[in-house]
Amino acid sequence: MWVVKSHGVTFYVNHVDSTIPWSTKETPDNDHTKGSLKFKNCKLTIDDDNCAKLDKLGLLDRSLPHPRLIHRLLFRESSNLHKALKKNDYEHTEFKYVSGGCGTSFVICDIIKSQDLTLIGLIYSEEFRVLSPNEGYYKAYDQQGSWIDEDEEYEEDE
Repeated sequence: MWVVKSHGVTFYVNHVDSTIPWSTKETPDNDHTKGSLKFKNCKLTIDDDNCAKLDKLGLLDRSLPHPRLIHRLLFRESSNLHKALKKNDYEHTEFKYVSGGCGTSFVICDIIKSQDLTLIGLIYSEEFRVLSPNEGYYKAYDQQGSWIDEDEEYEEDE
């Protein structure tokens, strides 16, 4: 997979196409990477096949507001985080349930306040994963109902 970062949000995509020029940013002190590719004033779109495309940012694109960042979490049912959210310790959206393999089940919800996500990260860091907007579970959350049907396209990659 490829990593694309835009406006502080990280996306894991299968392929990247670009119609615009790029430059490099070297990170010699990083043991994991030599650097990254930088694109300025670009528009990122991710299609249904999880392929990213970087195009020139048009005049109309510049005037559009940046979409609200949604902090959508995936965590185990009956985890400490799930218990805290059920007690309404943090403001969140409706729980949606996913049945996983081998009898496991997961819960998905959005955390409303960024400050709450910070606290949750400090207290429950090992108990959840933030979903990216291009993931199947992220997209499936917006469907009606409390249960998300298990489907191959929604399976979680470890």
